[in-house]
This record gives sequence, C-alpha cells and structure tokens, in this order.
Amino acid sequence: MFRLGYLAPLLLVAACTGEIESQNLEGLSPTEQVAQTLWTDKALPIFIAHCTQCHDGSMPNIGYIAGTDDLMRRETLVSYVPRIVNLGAPQSSRVLTKGDHTATGGGPALGANEASDILMWIVAEAKARPAPPVIRTMQAPAIVCTTTPADPACLNTIDLSGLGQAATLTFVLQNVGGDSYYTQLKITAGANGLYVEHPLIESWPAGATDPKPDPVDRFFAIQQNLTANMALTLGETGTASVAGFNPNDPISFRFDVFEAKH
Repeated sequence: MFRLGYLAPLLLVAACTGEIESQNLEGLSPTEQVAQTLWTDKALPIFIAHCTQCHDGSMPNIGYIAGTDDLMRRETLVSYVPRIVNLGAPQSSRVLTKGDHTATGGGPALGANEASDILMWIVAEAKARPAPPVIRTMQAPAIVCTTTPADPACLNTIDLSGLGQAATLTFVLQNVGGDSYYTQLKITAGANGLYVEHPLIESWPAGATDPKPDPVDRFFAIQQNLTANMALTLGETGTASVAGFNPNDPISFRFDVFEAKH
C-alpha cells in the first residue's frame, strides 16, 4: 500500500516553512513528493473552499474528504468508494465532472483553473501509487444500429467471462450527431452471481495507445451484488449519450472490481 511520509510532531519550532515542508517529504520518492506537494499547494485549498462544509464527514455517506489532518483527508479522497477520484482515468474523475449542484444544496462548479489544478494533482497521484490491476474487456468495434433499437440485429453482446466471472454485457449503439448513444445497457450475471464496481465505457480512436474514458464517468457510483442470472441496468434507464465518442471506433469496458458475488 502507498505509504505517506510522516513527520513526527512536525517540528513546530523550525524557523522556516521550507524546512518543515522538506522534512514532511522526507523518505518519499520523487513522484510521491510531487503528488503530496500538489495536494498541499494546489488541490487541498480548493477542496477546503468548496467541499469541506458538506463532505468533511459531518454528514453520512458523503464524507469523501474526512480526516483529522490534511494527509488523512487526502487518503480518504483517493480511496473513497464510490470512486470520485479515478486514478485509472483522471480526467473523468467525478470530482471534476460533478458540475454545479447548488440546486440540491451542494456547491458550485469548479472554475477552469481549479479543475486544472485538481486534475494535475490526480495525475500525479496516479503516477505515485502502485498501478491497480486493469480489468478491461478486449477493445472491439460495436454494431451501430441503422434501423430501430428494437431490431434484434442491433443488440451487441459482450462475453465478460474473460474477466474471471461468467456474465454478459449487452447494449444497442446508435450514431446521434456523430456521437455515441447507448441504450439497453445491461450486465447479466451467470449462474454463480457477480459483484461489480464502477463500469467505465472507453473509446479507442484510430492510432490511440490509451483509451478515451467516458468524460463524465456516469457509472462511478455502481457497486452491486448480482444473484444468479440477475440483470443490472446501468444507470437509471440503461442509456448513455457520450459526446466525443465516434460510434465507429472500437470500445472497451473497464471495471474497478469484477468478482464473485459477496
């Protein structure tokens, strides 16, 4: 597990802030030092300004920035489930894509510079921490429906058993204004059931060595136990309109967890 450098009791008598910071980074690798510094100098002030009022642990089930000190808040945020910081696809992290939620009693959208600073920090965290295992289907083109979604020939079926558990993923894909429009998105467990977390749609433009993730990470909150042969509709309606995804490009689906039913 990623280990933070810890300064026992932070030498408050030190005369220079730089000396304290230097000691606080002692024992960290260069990439870990960058991640911790970006957290302290860039990301943390933004989260304090916008998020701690609701997300500091004082309200149930949304305490993604809870902790008794700044480094503990960082660890809570990175490890929080459902994933709002996506180290596998930093630019689609929910903390960046949530947008304005004042209408529901939340906060405003991030400014462009704020989003850039947080993204810079998340990218640094991804480089500093051990890479998690990638659980991803093979990239492949999908059938683009040119008739009606009710046409059986339009249904795409992906066998997910190669990920270690018997299951299938089905959907219909249409071209709407050059973007990908998915309907009937559904995961169906096999006879032994399934536990799944955080499905992520990915597109592979021609020549790409890394995929483009769903820009709003819309299924970030999915954590679901499925009993034998149970079907899970992704999202509220099984639909996803993904701007910037060319329907003719190959796609894949990535998961944080894909394992036997808990």
